Amino acid sequence: MAVLIVFVNVEAQQPAASPQPSSTPSLPPSNGNGGDSMGNYSVVSSIEFGYRGLSVDGDHNKYRSDLNYSAGPRLFDTSFFLKAKDGTSGGLFDSLLVTTTGWGADPHGTMRLSVENTKWYRFDASYRRFKYFRFLNTLANPNWVFSPPEFSVPPNPVTGEHGFDTEQKLGDFDLTILPKNDLIRFNVGYSPERYNGPAFTNYHVGGNEFVLLSELRSRANDFRFGADGKLGPIDYSVMQGFRRFRDDSFIDIGANPGLNVNPTTAHLTDFHRDEPTRGSVNYTRLSLHTLVAKRLDLTARYIYSNAKSNSVFSEGFTGVNWNTRVSGFPPTPPNATPNTLNLGTYTIGQDVERPNHIGDIGATWLATDKLRISNTFRIEDFEINGLGSLSDFFQLTRPITGGTRTDTVAFNNLPVNVITGYRKYQNTIEGDYQFNARNSIHLGYRYGHRRIEEFFSGFNFGSNGGIPLPAPTTSQSEQENNTHSILGGFKSRPTSNWTIYFDGEHGTADNVFSRIGNYDYTYIRAKTRYAITNRWAINVALITRDNANPSEIAGVSLEDFSASSKSRVFTSAIDWTANPRFSVHGGYNYNWINSNTVIEYFFNGIRHPQGRSLYYMRQNFFYIDTVTYLTRRATLFLGYRVNKDNGQGSRLSDPLGNPGSLITSYPMSFQSPDSRLSIRLHRRLDWNVGYQYYNYNESVLVGPRPQNYHAHLPYTSLRFYFGRQE
Repeated sequence: MAVLIVFVNVEAQQPAASPQPSSTPSLPPSNGNGGDSMGNYSVVSSIEFGYRGLSVDGDHNKYRSDLNYSAGPRLFDTSFFLKAKDGTSGGLFDSLLVTTTGWGADPHGTMRLSVENTKWYRFDASYRRFKYFRFLNTLANPNWVFSPPEFSVPPNPVTGEHGFDTEQKLGDFDLTILPKNDLIRFNVGYSPERYNGPAFTNYHVGGNEFVLLSELRSRANDFRFGADGKLGPIDYSVMQGFRRFRDDSFIDIGANPGLNVNPTTAHLTDFHRDEPTRGSVNYTRLSLHTLVAKRLDLTARYIYSNAKSNSVFSEGFTGVNWNTRVSGFPPTPPNATPNTLNLGTYTIGQDVERPNHIGDIGATWLATDKLRISNTFRIEDFEINGLGSLSDFFQLTRPITGGTRTDTVAFNNLPVNVITGYRKYQNTIEGDYQFNARNSIHLGYRYGHRRIEEFFSGFNFGSNGGIPLPAPTTSQSEQENNTHSILGGFKSRPTSNWTIYFDGEHGTADNVFSRIGNYDYTYIRAKTRYAITNRWAINVALITRDNANPSEIAGVSLEDFSASSKSRVFTSAIDWTANPRFSVHGGYNYNWINSNTVIEYFFNGIRHPQGRSLYYMRQNFFYIDTVTYLTRRATLFLGYRVNKDNGQGSRLSDPLGNPGSLITSYPMSFQSPDSRLSIRLHRRLDWNVGYQYYNYNESVLVGPRPQNYHAHLPYTSLRFYFGRQE
């Protein structure tokens, strides 16, 4: 850490992907669109499927990390809506809705089902699938260039130390019994979650660095039941839930020479790591609401949860090791043969429990028809009780004069116990006054108090693995802070077609728990909408956030330990309907971020400053979409999006030239024009053809090569209708 190398943060500058066309623009309405008849039901349905092509020039890894659209068959959109006709009973169900989108060559897909018998039940179900890919040039070690076939086919080398190619599957299934019963409704739900796929990370030991390929595997199941309704003048809701979680990710590799092929560094002959984790969360939610004398509105909510987890981290490896920095082992003579790492193992067992309480009570008094006063008190209280144990075995065989020597260190089940207690109180009082139908204001004050306590007992191991073993220790610390903030705003309608909204908050704290916590902050939001005519509408919004944290300790301001951040967000949108056959929607967004933080670390109680980290973002985003009904049977959609960030440019993070420089943002542009033509071939059939183009460009070198790419995505599809008539 004496000298910092250049780092590049590419994740902070992921371009916003232009949405892939999921459905064709609707054609002009036709007469008699009441749906097809099916017994006592009417049916309105459509299904669109087709094929997408793909051609990528440049960095395929960056393309997949940003977009991950592939070539092949694609189910664009489907919908099926079945509803009982007026005056008839549907029998088993009164309505049925099924929708799907994004299946096939898309990285994400959804499926939803809603079925209801108005008197007896309502059932809602959804299933979602997401594919995640990351394989980027995040420069940390300039010699780290590799292309494992698990992540890049065809081979596409990258400089980066972490990546993954995973899939997540989520589901939600909810049943409501007696959905129209005001007195009591019963609710039952189930939500499964699955996550898996290959990944890679790095491991540093003995002056060498190793690529570790791993398999990520986790699953969770959430069960819940409850009821809601009305008991006299009180509205109530109660829910009991149970969540179960498990993670079985692992790393298991054979011989690995590492990144550094120098024979005087460590080489692995075997490596295995796993950390099976089991967790559970039981939770209870309760809410009450009532209105007293039509003037006093009362609400109360309470959530209790108890999370538990246990895991066993296990790591074992063998190999050749020249490392002499492990305390307790004699140094290796120069020019000697390598030391043999017979076996190194680490086992850490952990049991953690976190009971958590969250509650709030609110009262709103309608003092007059124009004045409303409200007060909300909130409390959050939790404790994290973690108990761990460490076991270690390390054995080296090394050459010495006249033969060899074997050194071993071993210890078992050394305990560590950490208890963290957190309590937060927050009270907010607000007043709203309605001057007239067009103008109103609100003012408020918020106070917060937080307290953190931490207790430690057991063995505190240093960076050398606790060799020789330290003596057990105990320690206790406490931190408190108080925050005060004023908030207010107004809403005005100068004319019937013009609305202005403004609100803001300014707060201060007497201490912070982290360097980037809110210490002296200001938040402002303003927006307006102006409908010039019934065909023209303009929306404009401005959001600012400022936070300065001098990290005051014991009343002493440490400016050289400070952190500050400022952001400005400007958004605008225009909607124009020139005539029933042509419309335009466009806008411009500007994001400005400036962050300034000291780079430093503490070792053995000594502060080591390393300069400053400056992060800049100057992002411009423009978009425009047009829809043109060329004829009664043909519709043309044209769109264009461009995202340009000026970044940090040539400005180094430390303009004073202190040790280290940090490049955190860089100039980039991302463009995406697209077009789509829809032609009605028949009252039940549309033919669609379209083209999407993506162009990503970096203005500076990131890693060993730029990550630029161009992607061409032509597609065609057919959409079938049921219930649409000429």
